[in-house]
This record gives sequence, structure tokens and C-alpha cells, in this order.
Amino acid sequence: MLLKNNTTQKDIFCSPISLKKFTHKYKKILLLLFIGFTQIICLANNDNVVILKNYIKNEYSKTYPEIHIESISLITRNTLNLYNIELLSKNLNSIRNSNGYVTVSYKYNNKILQENIKYTIQANIRIYIASDNIPAKSNFNTAKFTERLQDFSILASIPATKAEILQSSAKVYIPANSIISRNKLSKRILIAKDSQVKIILRTDGIEAITTGKSVENGVMGDIIKIENLESKRTISGEVIGENIVLIR
Repeated sequence: MLLKNNTTQKDIFCSPISLKKFTHKYKKILLLLFIGFTQIICLANNDNVVILKNYIKNEYSKTYPEIHIESISLITRNTLNLYNIELLSKNLNSIRNSNGYVTVSYKYNNKILQENIKYTIQANIRIYIASDNIPAKSNFNTAKFTERLQDFSILASIPATKAEILQSSAKVYIPANSIISRNKLSKRILIAKDSQVKIILRTDGIEAITTGKSVENGVMGDIIKIENLESKRTISGEVIGENIVLIR
């Protein structure tokens, strides 16, 4: 590079005026970077959007353990900036479908305000379908249902999980190809009518064991009638396990 009056590049960059301009520009860049970094930290510490989405996700997961949420969208009025408010409380109005409202109380300009924020979720859920007609008061096993993955939209009732089904009996008649929901389940029958049971008698620290035949169905904690096979007498006992009753 040719310079007039025998001036070199070194002279330009080392001159007091050039160094002053460079230093001032450098300080300005550092200041802008610091301000931007500070704003990022503030947003990270007060990301109400993330807080609300996580809250919605957790509430749905509590009710629907086998749901998989892919995304959540929040819709607010144009004048509400979620990043500029202090969230005080939040509450979901309903979780029966993929659209709803979360009611939030928040503080803004030293005022306590309330807002309904609309949300939409994109999700799928694993449900279980009766593979055949299931009579009321019959226990479930894996042969009585199949699983299916479907979009989560509107559900008339809450689907039962696989674990819940296998620990239950049918509360009502469940037709084939219908969803097995929680409201169709009851406690698993541990003693079936006319089945042989073990009878444990406990009194004054003494325990005796005999056998009998159940007169009726029973679930854990039920008091049911049992026929003593030796005396042929009908007695009452508490169901404490599968085919086991206790008489105190």
C-alpha cells in the first residue's frame, strides 16, 4: 500500500487519534455485548413461556401417564408480553382435550391482574381397546385387550393405563373394540364365587388354618361369606389376598 508523504500503515494505527477512535469503538462493542448478554440472562431467568408450557405438560402427564406431547402453543392478546410480567399463580380450566385455557394471576406495574391464556397441544396417547366382549365383574388379562396409539384430541373419559387395567376387573360390561377407560374399572376380584379359599382364624394370639368355599365374589378388604368345608357352616371373613380370608 502506497502512502503519501512517506506515511506508513504503522504510523496510522499507532497515531494517538487512530488509537483513540479504535479504543472508543471497542468499548462500544463490549458495552453492546454486555447489554445483550444481560438481557439473555434475564429472559432465561424469567421465561414465563417455558414455565407455562412445562406446567401444562406436567398437568396433562399426571392425568394421562401414557401421553406424549410434541408441542404446546400459547395464544395471548397482543398487549400482553409474558416476558415483562411476574407470574403469581396458574391454573388449568380443563384437560379433557387438546385445546384449553390456563388462568394466570400476575403482577405488572405494581398491579395484580388476571388473564386467560389459550393453549393448543399436539400430542398422541396410547390407549387400550377391548379385543372381545368383557363381562362385568371379570378380571382383566393381556388377552382381553390390545394397544393403539392415536392423536390426542377430545376424550369423553380418561383412558386407563396398562398397569391400571391389569390390576382391575371390569366394573361394567365392556363391548369389543371400545376404549377401556378408568371409569369402567373396579378393584380386581381376588376371590371368585364358588372358588376354594384358605381360611385363617386368629383369636387371642392363636392362629388356625382351614379351607372353605366362597359364596360370593370379593375384592381386597371386602367382608364376604364363606362356607366351611368341614363344618358346612357359613361364616364371614375379610379378603386379605388372592383366595385368602381372615376371621378375627
